[in-house]
Amino acid sequence: MDKAFRIKLRWLILLSTLVRILFANLLELGNDEVYYYTYALQPDWNHFDHPPMIGFLIKFFTLNLHWVNTFSMRLGAIFLAALNTWIIACIVRRIANDRAAFIAAILFTASIYSSIISGIFILPDSICNTFWLAALYCMVLIVKPKDKKEQTEALLFLGVWIGLACMSKVHGIFLWLGFLAYLFLHQRSLLKNWAFYVSLIISGLIISPIVLWNIQHDFITWRFHGERVSLLDAGIQIHFFLQAFFGQVLYNNPLLCLIYAYLALAVIKNWKYHTQHCRKEIAVILYCGLPIIFIASFISLFKQVLPHWSGAGFFSIMILAAVWIDQELSLEKIRTVRKVFNGMLIFTLGFMILAVCIIRFYPGNPIGIKSGNELGKEDVSIEMIGWEQFAKEFEKIRSEDLEQKRMQENDPILVNKWFPAGHILFYVARPLGIPILGEGKLHDLHKFAWLNNMANPIQITDDAYYISPSNNHVEPYEIYGEDFESINLRKVIQQKRAGAVVRKWYVSS
Repeated sequence: MDKAFRIKLRWLILLSTLVRILFANLLELGNDEVYYYTYALQPDWNHFDHPPMIGFLIKFFTLNLHWVNTFSMRLGAIFLAALNTWIIACIVRRIANDRAAFIAAILFTASIYSSIISGIFILPDSICNTFWLAALYCMVLIVKPKDKKEQTEALLFLGVWIGLACMSKVHGIFLWLGFLAYLFLHQRSLLKNWAFYVSLIISGLIISPIVLWNIQHDFITWRFHGERVSLLDAGIQIHFFLQAFFGQVLYNNPLLCLIYAYLALAVIKNWKYHTQHCRKEIAVILYCGLPIIFIASFISLFKQVLPHWSGAGFFSIMILAAVWIDQELSLEKIRTVRKVFNGMLIFTLGFMILAVCIIRFYPGNPIGIKSGNELGKEDVSIEMIGWEQFAKEFEKIRSEDLEQKRMQENDPILVNKWFPAGHILFYVARPLGIPILGEGKLHDLHKFAWLNNMANPIQITDDAYYISPSNNHVEPYEIYGEDFESINLRKVIQQKRAGAVVRKWYVSS
């Protein structure tokens, strides 16, 4: 890479990483993040709802759980976001040139999904995206190699990266599906290469723990996700589609989506020319990215779909956009394009600043239920704040109970659903050394059903705590009324933000 562009890329990665580190320390962990801590706490070859790689990532960056805090939990996502910026630049540099590579890095950094959602928050996407991009890089080397040796090596590594992508998130299988479709339709000669079949075997071996685990557990993961995307008895739900569509626009940065739309119009306008002259490297990347976007959008017509489900698919459009911008960028357009890029980066930064300000300082509940026993329900702004303060208040209650012999050291906290169980485990049970037991339905408990194997079962004479936040409020007697002689409300703890009560915690024993 040209020295000037290499320096610019390094500065972009460094500055964006510093910004991510800052924001990572301003917010507590979200529902999903604290839940994935359980994957590190009890490693396995697969888990109820996802493969295991996110747990291994957390264990590595928390030094095998010897250094556990908000920052160390998110450190893996931050590190991989920096690495991913470099990988996508390498992909585009191989396809086009140094300038296009730097443009791709800017687009990646401007994307809210790649820069914040998977770049700060610790999610399966955080590590899956790394292997996804590594696989795309190998595909570029395969379809247009410098020599036979490079092609063979890339084919072998492709099996590794796709296997690891699947071990991070099951949608990694779209990489093989897209690559196979490209080979059958455009480059069948690669099917004669022995390395292609070895690559398939490598992926199969890497993915095999998921299959074996599901065989042992009655295919619970596949049944769970099957129910989430099943279209049986599902009528068309336009509002779900609109939620997914505008969610994807927001997650990818609206200004970036305008570029994508302009690019799409340019392709459609000269469809015959572009389809006949599409470069191999671009074609194979689009085969891997577009299907997951279209399928997620189609499912959203019937089921509620989370916008980040299709997130990795947009890397293909991002790469195409970078190459296209570089080709169309004439000298007189440089100043305008620079303003657009700055605007995209400012939008992403402003979005995060606004989110942090609302979460930390908004006086009251901006959305959701604003009073009653379910105060804060459907208000996502309280998901990442308040738990550290609650833990301090709960510690006072427990210390008083232990001192007055109302409770014993080993009395557990009962949970009935994976959220808020994740927050209770991470912020309360873990630092205070309190056992946590999941008592409820498997589809509500998820991984917490397996965590029960790490604690002693509750005995008929034992006592227990039950914590119910008002935004996910369930009365304890509705769940455990027949299991205990009495259930008493111990205390109601209020969470205040800018002087307004935004949530309550009902502590029972």
